[in-house]
Amino acid sequence: MNKLLAGCILSIAACGYVIWQYMTPVEIMEAHGAICSETGSCHSDILLVRHFPYLKNRQIAWWEANKGKIQAKYGIPNKDENGYYNVTIMAFGNGFRTEPNESLLLSTDEVYCFDEMVTEMRCINRDILFTVSKTPNGGLRYQSY
Repeated sequence: MNKLLAGCILSIAACGYVIWQYMTPVEIMEAHGAICSETGSCHSDILLVRHFPYLKNRQIAWWEANKGKIQAKYGIPNKDENGYYNVTIMAFGNGFRTEPNESLLLSTDEVYCFDEMVTEMRCINRDILFTVSKTPNGGLRYQSY
């Protein structure tokens, strides 16, 4: 009887977690537009989010449903002269932090720092969730991590 009760409680908790994940809306915490150099090459647009869907089909559906709002509010995606773009969606996690010292075990490859921010707390853990790119052949490329 105790095993049955424990199994039921575990099943209810798992279902509750799945429903919570499904119902919690994606929250855009920060948006950083592409930084283009004088040579014309541009870095990716970056969205920092919380509660991003786990499943790739839900990630694509979220992007398709919200890309117009994101374009209107943040000006993302920034298209280059050929109409191509790349948007990287990263987890906001615990927020911004300082750049790690090179003497620490933490590699600087594990963080992404926004050079345009003029504060010491300008780095975030590099946790890429999803990218969407307009490819040279005219199609869209979605990649989930």
